[in-house]
Amino acid sequence: MPEIQVESLVKEFAENRALNDVSFQVEEGELFTLLGPSGCGKSTTLMSIAGFQTPEAGRIAVGGDVFYDAAKRVNVAAERRNLGIVFQSYAVWPHMTVFDNLAFPLRVRKMKRAAIRARVLEVLELVEMAQFADRYPHQLSGGQQQRVALARALVYSPSVLLLDEPFSNLDAKLRERARAWVKELQHRLGLTTVFVTHDQDEALSMSDRVAVMNLGEVQQVGTPEEIYRRPVNRFVAEFVGRVNLISGTVAGYEGGRVALELADGRKLWVDAARAPAPKETLTLVVRPEALLLEAAEGSSMNGSNTLDANVHSVAFLGDHYQYELDAGTLTLTAQSRKQLLVDRVKVHIPADACAIVD
Repeated sequence: MPEIQVESLVKEFAENRALNDVSFQVEEGELFTLLGPSGCGKSTTLMSIAGFQTPEAGRIAVGGDVFYDAAKRVNVAAERRNLGIVFQSYAVWPHMTVFDNLAFPLRVRKMKRAAIRARVLEVLELVEMAQFADRYPHQLSGGQQQRVALARALVYSPSVLLLDEPFSNLDAKLRERARAWVKELQHRLGLTTVFVTHDQDEALSMSDRVAVMNLGEVQQVGTPEEIYRRPVNRFVAEFVGRVNLISGTVAGYEGGRVALELADGRKLWVDAARAPAPKETLTLVVRPEALLLEAAEGSSMNGSNTLDANVHSVAFLGDHYQYELDAGTLTLTAQSRKQLLVDRVKVHIPADACAIVD
């Protein structure tokens, strides 16, 4: 049985439907990410799991316990759900020391003093903050405050950890270190985690699976690689990384590949799981790094799916060069580790690197 089951959630604010039939499952020990732009419903979904928002319809179960069921009028209070949560603002209490921030939820649960001390020090060691136990939040850096917030969420052994954009207040370098550290800690503990972010790099680098959301609906659920390489629609393709969009009409189907006729009459062959209708209009996506480039006079790339293109601009981006190309009626973005000091190139579009989207 999945650790978390979210079924058909509907949530409305005034006349705005923030969640529209949101459903997904999170497996035990999985780091599951809700990814999407601001206002897509990801934080509302997380707050509904936590019990801080009450949907109008749907069902939420964690570890076999039903926390919310609109049809059966079940709604377990947030404080009885035993879920750990870390907010974007950290929300550590400024008038308490690090030790007391962690001890407070245990005192509320009426643990004995010796057990509280042992548990707090154990968790502070886990997040590498034991030496700061007597400090106040204003004496800590942003990254240290984040660790305190995470430790407080872990100290009472929650069944599930909820993370609401926990890295938003950190600078770029600290964000990279923080996500590697949190991912390692989560896997070491085997703690089922739901993570909310609008940052595609965070989602791709940290997650076991990702649910991409937009306008209150789940667009696609899959592994980071599935989301990136096989997006199901145009929104997912454009939101998760840079992408080239190519439209055309079906001119044939053979051996699991579709011949797509472009506006100027040229054809591209694309891998396809199904045979589309003749003359159907399709849009395919291909990532810039999947395109292959060589100088126009080169001889290694010829034949199908190879186009002549003019180099419109080149940008050096550290580990690769980014090329903006004009290939007849197509405008393409390509990436290459090689610098091509030419104005004309051949660009090859591998058939198996393309995905057809709705």
